[in-house]
Amino acid sequence: MRNCLFWKGLVLAIIILFIGMNIIPSATSGLTNYKNIITVKDEPDKPELTHEKNIITVDDEPGDADFTSIKEAVNYSSPGDTIKVYSGTYLEQGIHIENDNIALLGISHELGEGDDSGNPFIKGNGTIAAIWVGASHVIVSNFTIKNPYNHTYYHTGGIYVGKDYPPFEQEDIIISDCIIYNTTWGIYDTDAENIRIINNNISHCRHGINIDFSRNFFTTGNVISDCRDSGIHLYGPIFNRNFSGNRISNCEFGIDFGGEDNIFYGNDFENCSLGIRFSGDGNIITKNNFKNYSQEYSPTIGSWFYKFFLFPSKNSWIGNYWDTWKGIGPKIILGSYVFGWRLIPNWPLFIQWFDFDWKPAKEPYDITI
Repeated sequence: MRNCLFWKGLVLAIIILFIGMNIIPSATSGLTNYKNIITVKDEPDKPELTHEKNIITVDDEPGDADFTSIKEAVNYSSPGDTIKVYSGTYLEQGIHIENDNIALLGISHELGEGDDSGNPFIKGNGTIAAIWVGASHVIVSNFTIKNPYNHTYYHTGGIYVGKDYPPFEQEDIIISDCIIYNTTWGIYDTDAENIRIINNNISHCRHGINIDFSRNFFTTGNVISDCRDSGIHLYGPIFNRNFSGNRISNCEFGIDFGGEDNIFYGNDFENCSLGIRFSGDGNIITKNNFKNYSQEYSPTIGSWFYKFFLFPSKNSWIGNYWDTWKGIGPKIILGSYVFGWRLIPNWPLFIQWFDFDWKPAKEPYDITI
């Protein structure tokens, strides 16, 4: 009898334990799901936001928005959030976007009190990039950025796209409608893919746009002026990029470029010491304006024998407007020089390089930006 009672009790205990194990995780699971909408409290340095909220607001006037600091708002954000930064002055830099699917948008008016107007103004101190995009599927739009030129720090400038360490997997990034000036480089992009740089105004930098090793790159509608070295500087094996509808003026080089199989269409170059400097072949340069320049084009600096006999240039110049063309025959495009064989040690032979635009345009193109 005792054995019977023992076994009945044991079975009952097992049943109760089994039911308890199924009930308790269920309740815990419910709390886990609910946790996503719990309001953040007891943290005086953060506003009361919920994790469900998809729009985060920033305004430099205390009390008007969720944050007064762009960096704090970005650090708080989760993938998929939109951060709206309202008009004002933000003395900060090193704003790192490390979550995917973030939209950082400048709003050209105040959210509440105050009389600010125009793009939100980010004023850095020259020690690091103002905005650093280290994630994918990111939009940065409608900011004014000033970040002093600094020879000591490499990664200073306006907006840096990509990571400085592997894995280099950033993709689908848009930088648009920003005003960037007085900095090392306006926009620096490296080892990323599917990048769109659209309708920005960049001036008084060392390089307006600097691109390293990126893939599927598209830049259009940008106005770049008064850059010490180049309007657009491209480094590394750059392939299949599209540069169209940009206006570049008063720069040492309009485009300083190393790459192959790219398209330069409908750009306006004016008052640049050198319109385009290439070190690659297979590029198409068509329907651009070249105005008030001293030189049109400078090719690879390398072996004269290599360029003339082994791998002659295959760049195609088609239908560009040249204000130095006299209207007769093709336009001879004079480069600077290439090194010839060194018949005498340490005494290079300089050889003038040239190319042709066989169908130059008679009138400048109306490039509306």
